Amino acid sequence: MKRLVAFAAIALFSGATAAHAGPAADAWIAETGATLQTAVDGAGLSDDGKSVKLRFKLGSGGPNAVQIAESSGSADFDAAAKAAARKARLSRPPAELAGRSVVFTLGLQSSGSSAADAR
Repeated sequence: MKRLVAFAAIALFSGATAAHAGPAADAWIAETGATLQTAVDGAGLSDDGKSVKLRFKLGSGGPNAVQIAESSGSADFDAAAKAAARKARLSRPPAELAGRSVVFTLGLQSSGSSAADAR
């Protein structure tokens, strides 16, 4: 059965690569992806095959900003996903992610698994 799941793809800017992301960053990304999934489910977004990429600019205390990194093609879906993400209670990111951007993709997967792609 298809369902809406969150999977995280981290894009660390400022010259960092996936090799520089440590276990604490990986754990935060997984936890945050699950939290965003819960928020999206709670927002009642339909399972309609869309996906949107949301970019979080991280500060030492948490996300400073949430932006649409890549649209789903539906302004309503994008706005609902962004609103759900803003309302989500996210834990403080590890220090290694402060000052960087993380991109989470909320979208449809054919299985219940989540995937991470580090860049």
